[in-house]
Amino acid sequence: MTQERNRLHALQHKARTMTTVVALVQQRIDLLKEQITALERSMHTLVAMNTELSEPLKLLLTVPGYGFVTAASVLAETQSFLGLHSSRQLSAYAGIAPAPHQSGAMTGPAHISKTGNEHLRRTASLAAIGAMKCKGPVGQYDRQLRARGKPAKVALVALGRKLLGIGFAVVTSGRPYDEAFESKRMAALLGKQVLC
Repeated sequence: MTQERNRLHALQHKARTMTTVVALVQQRIDLLKEQITALERSMHTLVAMNTELSEPLKLLLTVPGYGFVTAASVLAETQSFLGLHSSRQLSAYAGIAPAPHQSGAMTGPAHISKTGNEHLRRTASLAAIGAMKCKGPVGQYDRQLRARGKPAKVALVALGRKLLGIGFAVVTSGRPYDEAFESKRMAALLGKQVLC
């Protein structure tokens, strides 16, 4: 959809535009909109029919940054967190856990491993992009990382990892996201980092 919209924008701003080509691109965009709507409708129907999916999905949707598609994707990629015992294990499975960079005696800065599930990693990034704009503790976490000089991409990955951890905690505990609890936890965590 984004590619076709970009193509349409480029065609409309050319010195010479062929109306036939512009019309064909617009038809493709309209078709994609219909297909996306049909897919989302069938996803909603599938989730509504399956109680094993609908309850965890409702819980994940309480976390800032998670929309219907991202929450459903996380549950699909992790089989509703089946077999995962901790948020660290989940972030390693997603390939966004910090991995040391060393060769012999040489040691460099840690990077994400990228050896995990690429779909889950991409979904965590999409959730993080949505959560960055939030005014609560989740959005504040991103802003504080950037204020400390972390590059935007590093802050985005860290926020994605945090969102996966929060989502794991919410679903496994069976309790919806509580912003007041998260605010206290974040304040304590950031206080420790400042003291260190």
